[in-house]
Amino acid sequence: MRRPPRILMALALALALSPGLSLLDGPAIAAGATPAKPGRGGSVKPTHHAPPPPEVSLAPAGSGAPGVAITMAPVGLSLEYPTMVQDLGTEACPPAALVAQLRLLGSPPISLAGASQDVTAPSGALAQPSASWEAATLYSLPADFWTQLHCLLSQAEDPLTVGLNLKTGQLSWAQQMVADAQGAATNGVSFSLGNEPDLYYLPDYASLDKPQPEEEALAVSLYLQLATYLQQALAGAPLIGPELALPEQWQRELPHVLETMHEQTVGVHMYPLSACGSPKAVTIRGLLSSLAANAPRRLAWVVADANAAGVPAIISEANSASCGGVAGVSDSPAAAVWAVRFVLSALDTGFREVRFHFSGNPYDPFIVSGGAVLTRPLESALVALNQWLAVGSTLHAIAGVRGLVVSAITEAAGSALVILDNQSAKAAPVLLTDAQSVHVQSLSAARAGLQEEQLSSPHGRIKLVLPANSVVAVSP
Repeated sequence: MRRPPRILMALALALALSPGLSLLDGPAIAAGATPAKPGRGGSVKPTHHAPPPPEVSLAPAGSGAPGVAITMAPVGLSLEYPTMVQDLGTEACPPAALVAQLRLLGSPPISLAGASQDVTAPSGALAQPSASWEAATLYSLPADFWTQLHCLLSQAEDPLTVGLNLKTGQLSWAQQMVADAQGAATNGVSFSLGNEPDLYYLPDYASLDKPQPEEEALAVSLYLQLATYLQQALAGAPLIGPELALPEQWQRELPHVLETMHEQTVGVHMYPLSACGSPKAVTIRGLLSSLAANAPRRLAWVVADANAAGVPAIISEANSASCGGVAGVSDSPAAAVWAVRFVLSALDTGFREVRFHFSGNPYDPFIVSGGAVLTRPLESALVALNQWLAVGSTLHAIAGVRGLVVSAITEAAGSALVILDNQSAKAAPVLLTDAQSVHVQSLSAARAGLQEEQLSSPHGRIKLVLPANSVVAVSP
């Protein structure tokens, strides 16, 4: 369960005519100079003054600088089918704690997707006993799954995306799943055909170390053949796709796929780190690196292709590290800091939304156990992001603030919130100007949870000290 917020900063004094002080979980840190000590022979060594802290104004932002319009909930959820079945529980309606958690997250879009998508069969579709070894590996949905899901969506009001089994499914299965999903959804429904189809086609193992001629074209041809066959089950319902694992492998062919499938939303997957080979490759240091934070920028060309097709692009499946993440990293406070940076980078690149994956592994933002919701640090970031980045607001990058990455979220009336990102391994001071009274929320790699504090100054100048590897949101 969520713990009560701890104090982020115990004191902020006005900086008008005298040096300021700030407190951060310990004794005061003086901003003034330290007296010089005499050296040998009574000489006085010169004093080296630290540069003044950078200043950030909370005055309403001007309209001259372009920004990124927030048109969707910036954060959504992507769950494997068995994970959703487990979370729904055994009663006719899901646990009240799960409904409350989804509402706390802002009723974000929910996708039923992932690796289980291409092995899931609708209830009653599989013969018993299984007719083949392949059939024995398929996952059959419980008979009451869609009824339970309808109860959840009726209370939580989340939009729904349903992934259909493209790799091992049949048209009749897709038709049944579409009908069941449309009956369960209460706030809109869309569909996805297959999970990571760029991995369907595997060349001869004997020649894996050599480039395969026309490999990309062959994989795309297979996908389009399967997808156009199952697409008739949708009867015009919105389609998200093509859900690529490694979009770069289809870079030349993606415009052709979009033109053929007419997706209403381009969806691709993105994991900055991989735990599929060796978990040792996934570290907190790596997760906090600029490479992990700015990974969405590598897919700017996907946004360009989507824009050319006249549709939005989203990262429809993401998390800290592929293959379920790594305990001690993916479930650490550092994951929350990474998530804020990753989503801001995705939005700045042009993606409209990021959906975080659940698979019953360490990277899940929360788990449902015995009717209770047990949150992990990543959950705090998802809650904060959907609060900070309200639909209808605009995200602006603020350049020129020494030592910090700064973003402003503005509404029609002016500046609503400023996000300060200290990506350094050392604490960083900052001076807030035009700040009579502020609400401060902080995520730190060293402490779990969203810390909150209300600060005020009669002189409109407040000094904060940002912890190492932390993200702080300040709203006037």
